[in-house]
Amino acid sequence: MDLTLRFSRSVSKTEISSVGISPSTSAAFAIYTAAQTAQSWIDVFDPKNGNGYSKTSGSRAVFSAQGSRLATVRDWTVQLQGGVDFHHSSTVFLRDYVSGKTVHELKEAKGEPIAWSRDGRLIAVGEAKDRVGVWDVKSGMRVGRVLSHIDAITHAAFLPDSSLVTASRDGTLRITNTTTCKTMRRLEIDGSNNPRALAVSPNGRRIVSVWGTNVHIWIPSANDLTSYNLNAVRSCEGWPLAISPDCRYMLCRTEDGFDIMDVATGSVIYEETTEEMVMSGAFAEDSSALVLGRMDGVVEVRDVFERRA
Repeated sequence: MDLTLRFSRSVSKTEISSVGISPSTSAAFAIYTAAQTAQSWIDVFDPKNGNGYSKTSGSRAVFSAQGSRLATVRDWTVQLQGGVDFHHSSTVFLRDYVSGKTVHELKEAKGEPIAWSRDGRLIAVGEAKDRVGVWDVKSGMRVGRVLSHIDAITHAAFLPDSSLVTASRDGTLRITNTTTCKTMRRLEIDGSNNPRALAVSPNGRRIVSVWGTNVHIWIPSANDLTSYNLNAVRSCEGWPLAISPDCRYMLCRTEDGFDIMDVATGSVIYEETTEEMVMSGAFAEDSSALVLGRMDGVVEVRDVFERRA
């Protein structure tokens, strides 16, 4: 694998905490917190040339799988005595990223996690009481829920049949029929309550998750589970930042820069030393591009080339 720099874009003077790239349109975002105001901002731009689309306040964002919709989370805070900011609520908005205009506000949604269905018609968003609600994007109505976790749900991803995979601090991965709220499959992760990443392959066959330093590749239809520990397969410590949408690659931050692993084998297939620390990353839908967010507020867009045998 080889990476080449398409361009770099200075977005802020503070850390880029999150980045994303649209599965269906030429758009990417970078999230940062303004140093003076502690307000989080979502900067949406074109990954082909770096031209800006819009900028809106928000601490979290996820692109729709289809079209120009972007789900954003706005945190509401009040300043208490002594200048302490108290977070009292969050609102989830569905926006058009080109205009920045709000299309829907999802009532009762609190923000984490967020996942869009493959056709862009449904969106799953975290609620109170360790639950996830599923909304119809067109009507703005809630049409389903995940109710069976007993601790915070940290990650979610739709399967092609619109059932929802969720990872929770209760140590379970669940596949739920959100219309009936019933669990279809469940995987218990022994000894771990620290889910760090979740991805589902396009055909829904493979579910990749990272818990602590353990990577699990689950194929529910075959009752097959393959697992390995990152510290056992790596020569240096790595902190997972992103799994590619096809579940083939995993981007990790290292103390010297970053590297990319082959998920199936655990082998490092690309590594790079950087002057600035890489803090966030996202792969394009076909893994042909990579967006990196740096500690110094710069976003890089890289082209990814696979070496042919």
